Amino acid sequence: MPYQFASRTAGLRSSAIRDLLKVTEMADMLSLAGGLPTPDSFPLPDLRREADRLLGEYGPRVVQYSATDGVVELRQWIADTSTTQLGRPVAVEGQIIVTHGSQQALDLLAKVLVDPGDVVVSESPAYLGAVQSLELFQPRFEVIPGDEHGMQVEVLAERLAAGLRPKLIYVVPNFHNPSGATMSLERRQQLAALADQYELLVVEDDPYGAIRFAGEALPPVASFSERVVHLSTFSKIVAPGFRVGWMIGPPEVMSWVARAKQAADLHTSTFAQLLLANVMAQPGWLDEQKARIVPMYRERCHALADALEASLGDRIRFHRPDGGMFLWSEFPQIADTTALLKAAVEEGVAFVPGNAFTIDQQPDNKARFSYSTLAPTQLGVAVERLTRAVDRLG
Repeated sequence: MPYQFASRTAGLRSSAIRDLLKVTEMADMLSLAGGLPTPDSFPLPDLRREADRLLGEYGPRVVQYSATDGVVELRQWIADTSTTQLGRPVAVEGQIIVTHGSQQALDLLAKVLVDPGDVVVSESPAYLGAVQSLELFQPRFEVIPGDEHGMQVEVLAERLAAGLRPKLIYVVPNFHNPSGATMSLERRQQLAALADQYELLVVEDDPYGAIRFAGEALPPVASFSERVVHLSTFSKIVAPGFRVGWMIGPPEVMSWVARAKQAADLHTSTFAQLLLANVMAQPGWLDEQKARIVPMYRERCHALADALEASLGDRIRFHRPDGGMFLWSEFPQIADTTALLKAAVEEGVAFVPGNAFTIDQQPDNKARFSYSTLAPTQLGVAVERLTRAVDRLG
């Protein structure tokens, strides 16, 4: 007798990126697919030193159960940092929950906010992980187009004026995954104003904001409205394997999220939280870490962009991002980049086709390239292989 699964699993898609990871394990395959931080960025000596100190000084506490909303030392650092970043007080109690990465934050928010049939607003293209988290709760997606300046908030304003009432609005304002776009200051302010005007909730996901290698940092959407849940993570700036992120939001929302997290996993790793809290508490550590790793991403981004321009010319279009890990491209002479992916894999290079980041998954001519894990010389070789694949498609 076949197993019987819940009806909500019917629309649950597999991650195209996770599926592609199997391909990237092939010998001599160069991957522009996965959005992994470079291992060169991991501060292993600092982590090893703090881990040894934790076990010696804290004793059993580091491996004991801890509070659902997070250990107080880490929440204090988050509160202090966020108060400066947002330009308004963020309380240690009631406004912060430490999560198993930003991904769990999305899942918990969906659990407490989204009923089947509720409207959820997302940009297009969309972060696949958010779509997966939300799909399980059977919403109706309302897609708002994006451009090089982020979600076209003016389009959202028109739909709200026409009667659209979403349960939540999901945005990635800094170096969007996959588009690499940064939402303009004007759009951030307009989005916050719309949240206040229509009494809506915005979920602002900011995993890449610290990896800025061009331009000036912009204030978060949450700095303009308290109707915003702000998500962030240590995955890109320290290391992803800790699976530690956090959310800041209205106490009414955080109260329900805390109950959902308690039911899901009790709390995030005590050891990982205390380790990160101690590392972050060192004066100047985060600034030094960013000064060390941001140039790596800058160099790799420009190496990839320069090679694509030199090898493909007008057969490819893209905007260079100001930070993050992704370069979003369009192939004007190719109707479906899944066909290009097949040819590229045969040439020894992988990427993610654009339709993996759409709600309807219809074929398109876009592609996401991640420059984070390959050295500049490897990126040049990857583009040579990609060019051969493009040549094969005429």
